[in-house]
Amino acid sequence: MSKNNNLKYKNLFQTVCEAPVNAPKDAFNLHDWVFALSDKDYQATARGHIGAGSSIHTDGTQTSVNVESVGGGLLVQHYVAEVKEPDYVKMVSLSDVYITSFIRVVVKVTWEMRLISVSDNECKFQNTVLVEHPNFIMKILSALAFTGYFVRKHNEEETPLFAENLYKRTFKENTERLK
Repeated sequence: MSKNNNLKYKNLFQTVCEAPVNAPKDAFNLHDWVFALSDKDYQATARGHIGAGSSIHTDGTQTSVNVESVGGGLLVQHYVAEVKEPDYVKMVSLSDVYITSFIRVVVKVTWEMRLISVSDNECKFQNTVLVEHPNFIMKILSALAFTGYFVRKHNEEETPLFAENLYKRTFKENTERLK
């Protein structure tokens, strides 16, 4: 992301979705979960999820690479975690969006996940996606293409499935450790 750090990004749209989780937030580690999310698990959390994997840059920075289709566009995301807490992860990607096989646009995507306590035995999983671009014309084109609508619908689909996967993976791993 270093070559685009000087650009002033403008908010194209943002979507926030939540899903209940029947366990306290202290039972989970979002950072460990998202970077251990298997390709198969990622694909199971939304129809548009094509593939995912983690890698390490030469400088040692951990990355998450996600490929998905949203609203007819193909996205290749290269996330780097800016915040890595057990209950809050903020990842940023300069993502390639292929509108058609001939048109490629790079947008900045910020993906945040939080666990918010509801009670001693319950929390909620909050999934936020912010998409930005330095050129104002992209805001107009994005609105004309209903891009925000498609990303919101995608987030509404993936959020409860991410929460379910987080719960299952956490408690499956804890059960296996006790054996």
